[in-house]
Amino acid sequence: MKPIITAIAMIAFLSAAMDTVAAQETARDTIKRKADSTIIKMGPKDNITVIIRSGDEEQYVEKKNPFRFTFFGGIDFGFTNWLDNGSFTTSDPNLELSTGKSSNFTLNLVSGSLNIYKKKFKLNAALGIDWQNYRFKSDITPVANQPQFTYVPSEVALSKNKLMSKYLVMPVVLHFQPKSANRNKGFFVEGGMDFGYLLGARTKQISDENGKVKVSDDFNFKPFRYGVIGRIGYDYASIYCKYYFNDVFAPNQGPELNNISFGISLTGFY
Repeated sequence: MKPIITAIAMIAFLSAAMDTVAAQETARDTIKRKADSTIIKMGPKDNITVIIRSGDEEQYVEKKNPFRFTFFGGIDFGFTNWLDNGSFTTSDPNLELSTGKSSNFTLNLVSGSLNIYKKKFKLNAALGIDWQNYRFKSDITPVANQPQFTYVPSEVALSKNKLMSKYLVMPVVLHFQPKSANRNKGFFVEGGMDFGYLLGARTKQISDENGKVKVSDDFNFKPFRYGVIGRIGYDYASIYCKYYFNDVFAPNQGPELNNISFGISLTGFY
């Protein structure tokens, strides 16, 4: 009988200990308030738990936070060119660009995502910096501080000759992802508008005679720009295309050219 009594005692002791631990864990996870009170607890990730107390009864209502925010929204890296009435061939041969060397790079510093419908439809927005690097085929030198975009033939042979614009950008797109069980997993498409504000511009030329020469100016770029952006991809990787409706240069300050950029995106980190 003693072994049985001992076993029963041990079981009772362990049961009491487990109840004590469970009670302590419950106490740590429970916020005590008076009756008829409402408690809101911020849960992990995008969950919000609402606890409604009425007398001794508790009702738990779990809601999803539709908004996400992150300090890194991804990057775009690709090629850029300008269109002259829909053609890559410009009316001024000296303004022809080398598409293989002209690049576009966008860094989205902050981004947010608003869930619209079951994570299948989301409204995404970001704030970042966009660089357009135009590489000329001809050895020309854009001239700073001019009422109109002006260039002169270079007196020396140039191994590198580019004109760069830098914009503060805000893309706002509608994101569609058919399989929404796992966030940012699977095929997706998105499209929307891209807005930009000119931060500055500069030229960079390299030659044997003069070495590296940089000149900063606005070079008559349009202060504000707007266009469309689209992406199609899988998980975090996609291909993108941007087209801006307004001219590259300010009205009556340069040739009527539109910008188009395309390449690879690493996005969806929200």
